[in-house]
Amino acid sequence: MNNLKICAVQLNIKWEDYDYNFKKVVNFVENYKTKADLIVFPEMFLTGFSNNTNLAIDENNYYIESLKSLATEKNVSICGSLMIKEDKCYFNRFYYFSSDGNVYKYNKRHLFRIADEDKHFCQGKSKLLIKEKQFVISPFVCYDLRFPVWMRNVNNSYDIAIIVANWPEKRIDAWNTLLKARAIENQCYVVGINRVGFDGNNIFYNGNTSVYDFNGNLLAKAEDDVESAIIAELDINKLVAFRKSFPIFLDADRFNIL
Repeated sequence: MNNLKICAVQLNIKWEDYDYNFKKVVNFVENYKTKADLIVFPEMFLTGFSNNTNLAIDENNYYIESLKSLATEKNVSICGSLMIKEDKCYFNRFYYFSSDGNVYKYNKRHLFRIADEDKHFCQGKSKLLIKEKQFVISPFVCYDLRFPVWMRNVNNSYDIAIIVANWPEKRIDAWNTLLKARAIENQCYVVGINRVGFDGNNIFYNGNTSVYDFNGNLLAKAEDDVESAIIAELDINKLVAFRKSFPIFLDADRFNIL
């Protein structure tokens, strides 16, 4: 099977409430486990985008182990970012709990200094590539979306860019524009997962969770302001054929990225 079904969950995250949010995550997984190969949740989907590092969990935490078990038991991969404590650092860390039991991690590279994220969290250093069926996935977290050099798809190294976010309504035009731009310039599918509702800082999020194809065409979009899930079926054959017919990557600028 050359297609990949992705379920993007536009979650209304209850501020800093692990138990409440985790129960909703389990419900979404239960409802969509047979409809998708991969279920994606937003940035910091168990707490909301918070700088309260007292809430950070470690690698052996109950929620980490439970999400890993959930993915294998329900036979569906699950991903999104969480607040993690490791040694003397705190990370906004993207987790990919594979249905086969493997766990992959990416630490957010670009910390949102406007909200003082850089004063509380440590910066990620490396990109990540994950194989799911016939696709290679590269994850990014929220503010990373604004930095095309970091997201550059060198030599078509990935087929899908996943961006999990807490992106507020007041900047939603930038979100929509940048998602489409990253799909076009990187000739890849782009899946942008945002939250809805108010957070503990009274910031409002209106969603616009969306999936774009490699030519910037909108494949699926969630309804504004509503907690919901959308499903998009991605076709690797169409992607490969498009890259062959329009091989702009051959003329891309060459440079090294950490």
